Amino acid sequence: MDPASQSGIFPDHYCLCPGESPYLKMKQILPAVTLAALLFASCAGRPGKRILTIPETPAATRSRDTYIITDYKNKASGESIPEWVELWLNSGIHEIEALDAYQDRYVYVSWNEGNSFNALSQWTKGFSTELDFPRMAAGRIDARFSASIPFPDEEYGAFYDTLIRTASDTLWMGAVREDDFWIRREFPAKSAEDESSASLTSETGQPDLSGSFFPGMETGQSTQPPGETWEFMILVSIKKVLFASQLEDIFKKLDPRPMPSREQINAVNKVKERFFDGF
Repeated sequence: MDPASQSGIFPDHYCLCPGESPYLKMKQILPAVTLAALLFASCAGRPGKRILTIPETPAATRSRDTYIITDYKNKASGESIPEWVELWLNSGIHEIEALDAYQDRYVYVSWNEGNSFNALSQWTKGFSTELDFPRMAAGRIDARFSASIPFPDEEYGAFYDTLIRTASDTLWMGAVREDDFWIRREFPAKSAEDESSASLTSETGQPDLSGSFFPGMETGQSTQPPGETWEFMILVSIKKVLFASQLEDIFKKLDPRPMPSREQINAVNKVKERFFDGF
């Protein structure tokens, strides 16, 4: 059964009524959120790029280049890569949620990558479901409302900014840290032939000679040394019914100002009616 129907979320009589409307524009709070994340990463030893929202796409899709997993957590003791990690790397969170263990739960994966193993280890140790899950929940709610919408703040008015801010400030109950894992990835050296293929433009089909090649370099010769990086992942889950009931409370308490237009109210209600479809 859909969690929305189990918890009573989004009843037919509930809608965004006139008089409700933004608390603070997202464009105003994003710099502060970004600064806080950067300060955290700095304290952790600058491990590399910090992802502020939880991506739906797996690592294999996010990575620009082909890579080889050369090491991973507990490999030395003969253990295999956990199933949830394999699914995350190759398919995404929805495949993890399809596992028997998570049939009644929503799954989130917080990930971080970089060149410093020690710094990333500190990031993992410092992760807190109480402090970090609100950001993860807000990111997934944001993705649901902004799917195929280039400018959600215009589509939904003040409701959108108020919702994301409230979700990120809410103390969510019931989120559980299930597991964490890390892999070491090696990116093979690119050859001049690879660079040539990658530099073809979609419009003309002709090579872009603006710096992809070096004078005198022969085809098949390496243009850059192989790279190596670590990716750390933290698996978090929450019961679907519990998540839905808390989200219902958030919707009920929202007071966006100024009042969204009739068109914006209708756009919001359309998303809410099918909120958990593909969530």
